[in-house]
Amino acid sequence: MHVIGTAGHVDHGKSALVKALSGMDPDRFEEEKRRGLTIDLGFAWCKLPSGREIGLVDVPGHERFIKNMLAGVGAIDAALFVVAADAGWMPQSAEHLQILDFLDVRSGIVVLTKSDLADADMISVVRSEVTGHVKGTVLDGAPIVAVSSVTGAGMDELRRRLDDLLSTVAPDSDRGRPRLFIDRSFTITGAGTVVTGTLTGGSLRAGAEVDVLPSGHRVRVRSLQTHQRPVEEAEPGSRVAANLVGLDRREIARGDALVTPDSWKLSDSFAARLRTSRDLAHPLVEKGAYELYIGSAEIPCRLKFLEDPLAEAGRSPAMPPGSTLLVQVFMMRPAPLEPGDRFIIRDVGRWETVAGGCVLDHTTGRIRRGDPEVLDRLRAREASEHDELVARVISERRLVARSDLQWLAGAGPRDLDMALGRATSARQIVSTPGFVLDSGMEQELRASALDALAVHHADNPLDPGMPREPLRLHLTLGPRAFTELVDAWASAGHLVAEGTWLRLPGHEGSMAPEQRDEADRVLKALRDGGFSPPETPALGASHELLKALERSGEIVAIAPGLAYAADVMQEAERKVIDLIKEQGPATVGQVRDVIGTTRKYAVPLLEYFDSSGLTRRQDDARVLGPRGRKLAGVD
Repeated sequence: MHVIGTAGHVDHGKSALVKALSGMDPDRFEEEKRRGLTIDLGFAWCKLPSGREIGLVDVPGHERFIKNMLAGVGAIDAALFVVAADAGWMPQSAEHLQILDFLDVRSGIVVLTKSDLADADMISVVRSEVTGHVKGTVLDGAPIVAVSSVTGAGMDELRRRLDDLLSTVAPDSDRGRPRLFIDRSFTITGAGTVVTGTLTGGSLRAGAEVDVLPSGHRVRVRSLQTHQRPVEEAEPGSRVAANLVGLDRREIARGDALVTPDSWKLSDSFAARLRTSRDLAHPLVEKGAYELYIGSAEIPCRLKFLEDPLAEAGRSPAMPPGSTLLVQVFMMRPAPLEPGDRFIIRDVGRWETVAGGCVLDHTTGRIRRGDPEVLDRLRAREASEHDELVARVISERRLVARSDLQWLAGAGPRDLDMALGRATSARQIVSTPGFVLDSGMEQELRASALDALAVHHADNPLDPGMPREPLRLHLTLGPRAFTELVDAWASAGHLVAEGTWLRLPGHEGSMAPEQRDEADRVLKALRDGGFSPPETPALGASHELLKALERSGEIVAIAPGLAYAADVMQEAERKVIDLIKEQGPATVGQVRDVIGTTRKYAVPLLEYFDSSGLTRRQDDARVLGPRGRKLAGVD
């Protein structure tokens, strides 16, 4: 389905043309009908000779209602640009054409209305006049059709022309990222809140949950209509009325957007290519009161020129009429944007359309003017096709969460999968379940990780590997990205992951001969001490050596400064099990006596046995715990 919008000067017959095409009066308000002046958006639809159904958006032509006009043309596929044959070109003709040009509405028909009020010579003059005005714009070369909404003259030709035109216009594709900028909201008794807009980017189903942005309200779509017909699923590119559950009419307004949850985020600034109006009587400067029009939203904004168009010393940056520049736009209210969105800038003080452009990057922070790296990046984005943006975003950011790619690149799930498949085949990226990395970034991280492991092994030969957390901090990665990368590297055999330790393949924590001699001396001292061993500081061994003996299972550390040789510990366990098995619950004093030690050692030893499940405290005595019962064979 396609949506066609009108454009043109006030009182040139736009509403009458829509009524002649559709049989519907697009003027909704009594005041409009009484005054014969359209003040807000009107909507209608009709079928063309081919059977193709189209939606029609009628816009006001008066300069006082230009913001209403802008709310209606943000998502149209083609324009009916109206010029009255009896009046010719007018000031709002120029402004409306400039708006269509800024929005890049490349498909359109110039309609010379009121042909019944002009003779053939006048129509010829106006036709020639219009041809000159549209030269070099999006309507350059557009067909020009003279019609009369009163007599019907030329209407059949207009319908045929529309059919021919729309056969060459691709319908909005379903990218799986629906967004509906709201242009009307109202309440229906018994139904509740209803919003309307032109759906883009994806389909929307009745019963689906949607987010209202920028407020963040999550609501349910009770029902949908297209052209007053109930539908279970609305297609992208169609006019849609959505009945919402869970939202009061006062909580939503024109300019808000319905989007699918988790596929859109809000932006409060963006970088763009801006073009000034060729009819400006003055340069465009940064300091000024401006309004941004994007989708159906009207948002106060500030401009920052990223390039200096007037680099002369002492002069403030300014854009001459008809010039282009990379800029940053700061919005006073956030909006759900994506690369490729078109927008209009109006000067509030002068009450005129001054510029328009295309969003290049909606995710950037504050940009320094003249930053060559950023400017090169933005120019590269500008030269990229839409389906190249996924690869471009990955190349720029180098490591990206998959969940962010849709928003960053403006790609739907299907487009995203295809783009990632192409990039993977070309070895441009490396993927993990949750992240995508530029292949160069992955190689750098892997090389850095392996170098760090090699250094750690050299400096700590007794360690079985390097703990995970120091390596993560060394690579400056988030926990999830680090874990997924380590898993990928381990699967590929680049490293070995064992619990909290990471090591290079082939590395085994081993002792040099002199270290082994020292270890044997420590073990002999502990064995000689029996159940009353010397405290570990008195052994004169390094912390690294003691930890290596503990990891190898040759000693058991039961408390700070206290360790037993493994075979002595096994003997202590056996004595305690036998004691409890023979007499039942055993006190600290009884354990102390049976193993032949003092309370200084018996208490921490029993606390260790409790923590390991060998024993369990019962009042002032110990009974066998789960592990002790198993070893005693009483389970």
